[in-house]
Amino acid sequence: MRLHLAISTLALCLSPLTAQGLQFDVTGGSIPGSLSFDLYPTVAPLTACFILTGITPGPTNIALFDPADPRTVNVGTQALGNSFFGLSGLDGHFRVGPLAVPNIPSLTDAAFFFQGITIGGATTIVDEISLARAVRLAPSGAFRTRSAFMLDERAFATVLPRTDGSWTIAGGGRGALLAQVAHRTTEIYDPLTDSFTFGPNMNVERSIHTATRLNDGRWLIAGGVAIANDPQSLCEIYDPATGTFTQVASMVTPRMGHTANLLPNGRVLVTGGLQALTVLPTQLSAIRDATNLTEIYDPVANTWTPGPNLRTPRAGHISFQRPDGKVVLAGGISWDSVILLGWLPAMRSSVDIYDPVTNTISAGPSMANTRSLTYATEITPGRFLVAGGIAAISLTNPGNPTAAAEIYNSATNSWSSAGSMAAARANHLIIPLGNGRFLHAGGADGSVLNPNALGTTEVYDANTNSWSAGPSLTVPRAAYALYQTPTDQVMLFGGGTTLGAIATSTEWWYR
Repeated sequence: MRLHLAISTLALCLSPLTAQGLQFDVTGGSIPGSLSFDLYPTVAPLTACFILTGITPGPTNIALFDPADPRTVNVGTQALGNSFFGLSGLDGHFRVGPLAVPNIPSLTDAAFFFQGITIGGATTIVDEISLARAVRLAPSGAFRTRSAFMLDERAFATVLPRTDGSWTIAGGGRGALLAQVAHRTTEIYDPLTDSFTFGPNMNVERSIHTATRLNDGRWLIAGGVAIANDPQSLCEIYDPATGTFTQVASMVTPRMGHTANLLPNGRVLVTGGLQALTVLPTQLSAIRDATNLTEIYDPVANTWTPGPNLRTPRAGHISFQRPDGKVVLAGGISWDSVILLGWLPAMRSSVDIYDPVTNTISAGPSMANTRSLTYATEITPGRFLVAGGIAAISLTNPGNPTAAAEIYNSATNSWSSAGSMAAARANHLIIPLGNGRFLHAGGADGSVLNPNALGTTEVYDANTNSWSAGPSLTVPRAAYALYQTPTDQVMLFGGGTTLGAIATSTEWWYR
């Protein structure tokens, strides 16, 4: 089995899919806090609407109220007397709230279930039925675990929302953070039951892969390491409507630790990564496998075509898309040719910019710091924060993280300082808190080959360009998966914990 570098792939989705037809948004769940409801679009203004309320997820047969209706709702009958009734507005929305959630500790972990219906069907009393939503209350501004465990240990997994309101956790690896065995399995988290079941298998085992949402709502799953920790070129598409994985055309080059960006024309740009994982004569030999090759996937033609070369090999680099559609590719693990030794490992601060109109790559302004294994977050339109990541690497130094942060401004094509975190960290993820604040959670210090998972968090405030301590995770986590739920909590899945073990545990952030 080959040993691979811990290169994370972002597993964050901020735009969950919902079923076609009647949509139902529920936001809130923090104590103290508020709950808000929005049922839309109704077939006509002034449509009679109900938001059903329950303390169990049902199912409840509608035939109890209308013998002609064979359907069910996912709300129990115990609290239906607390349902909300009204008429939709001229815009086709029926809104309720915000309703205050009082600061009562006994409400912690209390579960409530909501589902929207409209009245006035052609043959039944109930016309349209929305997806059900579950809200479990917990103290605001904190992480909380409800002992909802995945069935498999997973790091570097991805989260894919399904159209039925549940979430698929795909792939990732078990074992140790630096010696994973990639999964072919997936798991489905059901927010109504707060539990996991196995989902459909992917076509191959994969971890440290990319997942890119296409314009038609499907997801392109590309590359990653296979069962023996070898980078692969195989790709598949996940359809959230059918819950199926379908193998599609393979990439030209095997890759792990690469990036993938959806372009304005609906195609996907894939860049860099490691195309092999050589482990002799040392574990750092895999750095020489970093590639400068790019390629582009056309989901209509189901083909990959070579793109322009990066100006330098990059793996574990940063990628983000400017408002003008250009893709910024920054930093990353790389290597340089040298006389006598042949090559030496390197960490980049340089930047490439891909132009999808001309299909070319040009030089951008370099960062102030070398870095890899971190992400960019858009803090204001066109301004992207990059914090932490592995900052240096050599034959004698397997790479240590930095605490430094900086901001890229698309309008001026320049970088500026954003101060430093209190702790150096890499392989962490970022949670937008609203009001210009961003929570950087967990990750690892130590080195690339010996990461030490962190349980600390820090908050960046774009209004003051400053950092402050955030609440601790319930357990240290690095290379975990993260998903912003439809009710606006954030759920964390697995990842590497202390001593390099991979977790099955999950936890939630409450705003």
